[in-house]
Amino acid sequence: MTYILGILGHPLDHSVSVPMHMSVIFKLGIDYVYMSFDVLPENIPHAVNQFKKDRIRGFNVTIPYKETIMGHLDGIDEKALRIGAVNTVNNENGRLKGYNTDGVGYIRSLKEETGFNPSGKHVLIMGAGGAAKAVAFSLLEAGVDRLVIANRTLSRADELIKHLNEYFPDTPLKSVGTENINQISHKDIHLVVNTTSVGMKGTGSIGIDLTDFSMDTVISDVVYNPVETPLLRMAGKAGLATHNGIGMLVHQGAESFKIWTGIDPPVDVMRQAVLRALKEKH
Repeated sequence: MTYILGILGHPLDHSVSVPMHMSVIFKLGIDYVYMSFDVLPENIPHAVNQFKKDRIRGFNVTIPYKETIMGHLDGIDEKALRIGAVNTVNNENGRLKGYNTDGVGYIRSLKEETGFNPSGKHVLIMGAGGAAKAVAFSLLEAGVDRLVIANRTLSRADELIKHLNEYFPDTPLKSVGTENINQISHKDIHLVVNTTSVGMKGTGSIGIDLTDFSMDTVISDVVYNPVETPLLRMAGKAGLATHNGIGMLVHQGAESFKIWTGIDPPVDVMRQAVLRALKEKH
């Protein structure tokens, strides 16, 4: 019996999750297949029901469904519930249970690639969606001393701050509209994280002025296609350390794979598959 895994999102033309996971499946020689499920928003309820009927073993969830999928599941892991977003769903005896591996994937990648220790640091996060929730929650768990959430729609940033404040009441948290991002002091910010889709496919700008940041600041972008987003290119020209989204993609994928199969996959195999796939796309 072949077990079916996949990724649910819309659109999915930027995704390299299929080659990433299939590389591990081939390497391990296990009877699984990983597929793309590009589903329109109005078809999500039908798709989830069909997944149950077809006994889909599990699936990843990406833009724009990391929050909306929660209302269609039979159960949600406690940490994913606290984060408020799901990126991994596992079929557990006919019940679909949601998990979040984005946060652990991000922290693991950040520390591994830059040596950045979040403890005691000041962080600015761009965006207030599913990825922002996971990254913010995990950074706060890791001991961030102050956090600012900037979002185009201020009310969404306000909501996220209110949510985070329930779990981290002693940490200074602030929300700001993206249009006012350059009015806050940048000099004491140690890490900037773009969690929005701006920069995907190499276009768009989050509109932040990097000239006032300390030279010790790390500029991080969870977008992985392209590897060097406009934000990271601008940061590189400014002489700032950069961190791209490939590591987060790979580590969150490895955690998802372990949830579905019980197997710790070879991360290097996944990373090489991602790099090959991205090279083919450009």
